[in-house]
Amino acid sequence: MIPIGKLKQNMLFNKDLGDLIEVMKLAASAQFNRFRYHQEPKEEFYTLLNSAYSSLPLDVSTDSFFNLPSNLPRLIVLVSSDGGFLGEQNALLFNHLLDIKRQQDEIIVLGQQGISYLNEAEISFISFESPGDKLDTQKIGLLRDYLAKRYFNQEISQVNVIYSKFINITTQQVEIEILLPLERKKNVAKGKEILIEPDSKSVLEGWIKLWLDFRFYHIFWSSKLSEFAARIMHLEGSVQELGKINQRLQLEYFKYLHALSDKSIRELSAARLARRNN
Repeated sequence: MIPIGKLKQNMLFNKDLGDLIEVMKLAASAQFNRFRYHQEPKEEFYTLLNSAYSSLPLDVSTDSFFNLPSNLPRLIVLVSSDGGFLGEQNALLFNHLLDIKRQQDEIIVLGQQGISYLNEAEISFISFESPGDKLDTQKIGLLRDYLAKRYFNQEISQVNVIYSKFINITTQQVEIEILLPLERKKNVAKGKEILIEPDSKSVLEGWIKLWLDFRFYHIFWSSKLSEFAARIMHLEGSVQELGKINQRLQLEYFKYLHALSDKSIRELSAARLARRNN
């Protein structure tokens, strides 16, 4: 049995720890709400972007953007977190990476947690700095330019991204999205006269970069929301688990006090009875 002094010490420690976790949970909730309502990407732009793309004619000079040799390596982008309390989420992302990775594939990782997993698994990778809570467009642009250059030079056949997609505050799911090559519909501009300057190749290169900008912004936005939500739920789970531990400690503490009280009463009663008999 744990000494009563140690029980009381554990109860006080758990109370302080619970208060700290509650503060961290409130901070994570505030981050979640602030980020959600001030950083949401505009779906109207996405619709207009796709509409413009569907208006472009398909000709021989653009086939290289959509029909690259399948023997080229794929480039897989892993979007992980920089912060803690997300071990399960990062492990799921890493496991999905292992599931789809082929020997010749190349890996790009964002987030310190993903870097740690890949280092431990001794998998080679290229790291890019995460755009952070502010979704830094310059950092997104560096990633976009690197991917676009590799793809335009026909050094890779496909660009995949693995990230945690935000569903709601209690639900997040690992998403694997193919960014390149783009799905192309033939003859979408049939019967229309479209002026393209300076040429279709330059227009498509610019459109693909713009597409990558928007998609990555949306992916990082969803991933960051998922990160905040998962952290909130993890901290809430810790609060509940700590509450259960405290209930057991309190029960044991009061049982101990009750036992001591009963022992004292019995000893006093025995002493009084002995005094009367004398």
